[in-house]
Amino acid sequence: MHSNWRDCKAWFDEKLPMNTNSNEASKFYDICLSQLAGYYENHQFGGISGSLSKMISADPNFILGHCLKNGIELLGTNFTLTSDPYQKSIKDLISKSEALADELTLREKLHVRAIGHLAKGNLPESVKLWEDILIDHPTDMMAVRMSAGVYFYLGDSIQMRDSITRILPKWNKNIPLFNYLYGYYAFGLTQTKELEKAEKYAKMGIEMNRQDGWACHAIAHVNEYASSADKGIDFLLKTEKDWTSCDFISGHNYWHLCLFYLEKQEYEKIVEILNNNESFLNPKMTIDMINISSLLTRLKLDGFKDDEYLKNKFIDVKEKFNDRNDQHGYIYSDCHMALIYAMIGNEQEKQVYMKSLEDFVNNQNLSDFIRNLNINLGRKIFNALFEYGENNFDKVVDLLYPLRYELKNIGGSNAQRDIFNLILIECCLKSRYLRHNRMGAGLLFERLSQKQNSSLTNRIADKFFINDFNKNF
Repeated sequence: MHSNWRDCKAWFDEKLPMNTNSNEASKFYDICLSQLAGYYENHQFGGISGSLSKMISADPNFILGHCLKNGIELLGTNFTLTSDPYQKSIKDLISKSEALADELTLREKLHVRAIGHLAKGNLPESVKLWEDILIDHPTDMMAVRMSAGVYFYLGDSIQMRDSITRILPKWNKNIPLFNYLYGYYAFGLTQTKELEKAEKYAKMGIEMNRQDGWACHAIAHVNEYASSADKGIDFLLKTEKDWTSCDFISGHNYWHLCLFYLEKQEYEKIVEILNNNESFLNPKMTIDMINISSLLTRLKLDGFKDDEYLKNKFIDVKEKFNDRNDQHGYIYSDCHMALIYAMIGNEQEKQVYMKSLEDFVNNQNLSDFIRNLNINLGRKIFNALFEYGENNFDKVVDLLYPLRYELKNIGGSNAQRDIFNLILIECCLKSRYLRHNRMGAGLLFERLSQKQNSSLTNRIADKFFINDFNKNF
């Protein structure tokens, strides 16, 4: 793992000069960037939060340091994009960069502009600028990592893959953080269903750094899409001591482990993780909320019998994240908050959440991109989830079925968005309308063609007596 932190000269020698003359700030920039790249917290320096504070304290006018700090906070999605702290921080960054414009390189100015667009929810414009940087500076890890994050929130699987493809030949083993590119590339390959190739590159990353939690995560996706539950469980358990050191992805890797247990209906092992793993027991990050709400809903869909347990777990996660009742940002995260209210929220909480969505889309600081995405997709998905919570299956179908090929635009991975496919299939097949039932059978046939070896998918088929699939396949 990289630990020979780069000073001003080292960054200059790599043709990545920065406006700071402080070696301490430069080294802390490297420390922060390494944690971001590797999804871990370096507790020696106070984790990523403490490292960012030390970096800014070492040089308050360090522009790329401010860009990195704001970028990490914006990608973290722990607050609404329109929150006062975010907006003030962005204004301060732009003000500083304008005052120091004469000493900034074009690369630094492009980073500032990209962060400005990201703060307004204009993901396409922000990633376009980071891609511009990578044309001339392919080893700029901040541009690499921020691009990967934005493509994830855009649900752009092809660019998740191709963005790394374009720069990988420009790197070598002598450049710090090189090993992480294999994990990023592997993940992109999983999203375009190039599973054999994805596994190859993920293993290359792990060979260079056993504690590459994201590369391990990519292999979890390979096994998920291949419906290889036993193989997935075996891999994650054998490498558990390695990827649990990666604080920002370890909880999500346990979520993947739970999906494999769900395939096998080993509910007791899922409950053990829900009851004892820190990220499920005391969730703090947005990704924790997403993991829990999605997993609980999947248990419900699969026929887990302990309704009281699910209810109490939903209540617990709602109480822990209820301060976000009026917060919005990336639609992918917000959909899971809406899912919690659908499962356990009262009518007032749902109304507050929808009212806050209207306030959000009317905020003048937002870009048209994020506004239109929430208007055209967010409203409909939230309402569909609320109808699902009330068992109004036909209404869910009317809202969600026309959106099924647009759902990728909410962001996230194919595996994460699959919760909406599962909900839609269930609602189609439980609807009082025969036409909806036929639509559900069609959706299930689609799923069976992709997941013939999936026990969970076959259980759904058995549950609804969809037994004529294999006649022609």
